[in-house]
Amino acid sequence: MNLTIDPNPGTAALALYDGARGAVAAAASVVRDPQVVSTICRDAPGLAGRLVAQLPEAGAGLLHGITLGTVLAAGWQKSRELRAAAVRSHEKGLRGKTEPVQLAAHSITSEHRPYVEVYADERKVLTITFSVDLTFTIGLLDAEIRDGRLVTLRPGGGFEVTVSWGMEGFKIGEKQVPIHVPAVAFPLGAGIPLARPPA
Repeated sequence: MNLTIDPNPGTAALALYDGARGAVAAAASVVRDPQVVSTICRDAPGLAGRLVAQLPEAGAGLLHGITLGTVLAAGWQKSRELRAAAVRSHEKGLRGKTEPVQLAAHSITSEHRPYVEVYADERKVLTITFSVDLTFTIGLLDAEIRDGRLVTLRPGGGFEVTVSWGMEGFKIGEKQVPIHVPAVAFPLGAGIPLARPPA
């Protein structure tokens, strides 16, 4: 069973921009800057015109590929409190039982460095690196652990994310937005794995 955490907004691109085309337009405005073009095309100046036309779409695609729910799940997998409860849940007498855990206000940070490779006549001539930095600020959170997995979450406080997007050291956009998650307990299906049972 696949797990999906589906916050709103759901991707880094939608956190930064209202619509799918917003990310393309923002990247295009940066790529058209002569200083940016000369920097990213320093090793292949003859490709500048085609890069200006095609790079914004490719960069926006990378931004859309970063799903906020996946980043959150990976962050909670590293939580000491949640992992300790998950280890305990495998102890004799606790298997199959649910243990409540309350997380105080906390943050989850995640840095991504996706890139675009540019080919001319089937030969790679450029690699252009983008940066996507995420910082989630999460208020009080009630969780439930069972059999080594995080199985339920109940947000009890504010929830927001700051997204910063850049390309080769040039900032494209940055924004802090609230994440809309219902203030009710929601089950996580089979759960987020936190600790394996002892061998």
